[in-house]
Amino acid sequence: MGKKKVKPLCDTEIKNAKSKDKKYTLSDGNGLQLLIKPDGKKIWEIRYTLNGKPKATTIGNYPLITLAEARERRNTFKAKIANGIDPIQEKKQIKALIEEKKLENEALHSGQFHLVAYGWLDTLSNDETTTKKRRRAFERDIFPSLCEYDKQHAIVSSRHINTITHGELLRIINEKEKTAAETARRLLADCNRLWLYAISHGHASFNITTNISKKDALKKPVKNHYPKITDKKILGELLRAIDEYKGSVVVRNVLRLVSIIPLRADNLCKLRWNNIDFDKAIITIKRSEMKVKNKTLPDFVLPLPKQAIAILKETQEMTGWGEWVFHGVTNFKTHIGLESANKALRLMGFIDEVNGRKQTLHSFRGTFRSLSETHAREHGASFETMEKVLDHQEANQAVRAYTHKADYTEQMRELLQWWANFLDEIKNQPKFNSPLTA
Repeated sequence: MGKKKVKPLCDTEIKNAKSKDKKYTLSDGNGLQLLIKPDGKKIWEIRYTLNGKPKATTIGNYPLITLAEARERRNTFKAKIANGIDPIQEKKQIKALIEEKKLENEALHSGQFHLVAYGWLDTLSNDETTTKKRRRAFERDIFPSLCEYDKQHAIVSSRHINTITHGELLRIINEKEKTAAETARRLLADCNRLWLYAISHGHASFNITTNISKKDALKKPVKNHYPKITDKKILGELLRAIDEYKGSVVVRNVLRLVSIIPLRADNLCKLRWNNIDFDKAIITIKRSEMKVKNKTLPDFVLPLPKQAIAILKETQEMTGWGEWVFHGVTNFKTHIGLESANKALRLMGFIDEVNGRKQTLHSFRGTFRSLSETHAREHGASFETMEKVLDHQEANQAVRAYTHKADYTEQMRELLQWWANFLDEIKNQPKFNSPLTA
């Protein structure tokens, strides 16, 4: 007995079909049927048999998919089935390919060099100044060779990090070496860390910097010490010039203070009022804010000679209302920038390195260390005490393990009071017949 012939559906019949308590179907024949659900939804289904197994799939809702379109899709399905193709399996494969392509595109996007570089930079725990320098070095020296920019010089895209060769990177580093050898060496070291980050995040398959040897690829660095004034006559001129500086009083006091207590420029500029204890006459800076951030080391404590306390109390009358000891020259809500002090030193004329007349904010540390060493017999402080003033830590781990909790506060207090008095003597004696360099 043959199959019962199915009468094809018509649009009127479909439109008039009402929902019931239970779902039911209206057949169009040849495997196409319309499922009508209790909530009123009308869904097209195609049923077929392949390799003896009955299968079914949906192809969309009515009226979004019209009767004519549903029949056309059914015919397409039947043609595929006749050729041994399972439409359901084919749909899954196409969906998987689309998803794979989507993931591939996402990987290509996220693996762009500038995005990976910014991602790595965001993981660093350096102080704000160091992080800005690193970011600026990448943007200035590496990005232009690997990124595309729009008319406003904003990055549009960049090379995928996995497509960059060690030869390309070496050419960029060598080009920078021509004008700034030390910057080139730092960039190469940072690129090594960047590629390790990229590998761990699945953006790169190997570290191209391992094929670049600092020893063979870069010239041997020539160590240049920071310029510093150690001639007592010139130092006296500098101290008097600072006292007579007519610009910002905040800038003047920054320079007056750093000449007495040789803090690192970053710590000096970011000095907060809560770092200062006038009763104990000390400055305390958290270890995490120092250059050496070893957690086993105590916070940095530096005694204040009476001259430094006088400068700070004078400054407190101007800036004590805020967080920062030395607020910005134009923006009182932030700390002063080191360039403000360096600019003042240049305006005073202390820019002649050849004749020993160049001084920067950082140079005061070298001035203190050189002259305190030269006059060690006068103050009697130990080598360790002079080093502790600068927060220079013992390199030998075994020695540091025994000495890291040693308290040099009182020794430093005596040394720094001697230093402040020594500077007063130099400042008040403008003429020295014989220069002293160290």
